[in-house]
Amino acid sequence: MTRPRKVCPAQLAVGASLILMSAALAIGASRFPAEKGFTVLGAHVYPYAVAVFLGIVGVSISLQAIGGGFREPAYDSGRVTKALPGGKTGACWVTAGLAICALLITHIGFVLAAALLFACSAHGFGSRRPARDFAIGIALALPVYWLFSIGLGVSLPPLVNAWI
Repeated sequence: MTRPRKVCPAQLAVGASLILMSAALAIGASRFPAEKGFTVLGAHVYPYAVAVFLGIVGVSISLQAIGGGFREPAYDSGRVTKALPGGKTGACWVTAGLAICALLITHIGFVLAAALLFACSAHGFGSRRPARDFAIGIALALPVYWLFSIGLGVSLPPLVNAWI
């Protein structure tokens, strides 16, 4: 049985808001002086990248809202899927990850703190493989660290602290 397709105004508002934020960020990035203080990439590169990402997400959400709202995999594939966990418990895990990252980043280094944040956030969104999530967090944090420290010359907390 197919569901009737109609526009979901709340989701369309979220998508349109992301598109507006993307445009505002791109306008702000265009005002950055290109020659100021960064070693390899100009100051405008990362805001442009975030603006493009927000624009793509905003357009995707808007298209889904116009087409009847977010797709539910159980309806699309015909197989039963479990609902995503989350709610207050998931929000607590993500918040705890942010707090742990903020408290430990100067003690254990950028990469390990970011990996803990990723693992806590993944747990909050329903993952039950903390070792795998921690490894993925390290794999994601290393290029970010190198991009910011080498590419932009931004002084981040050390990769890992000397005592580790």
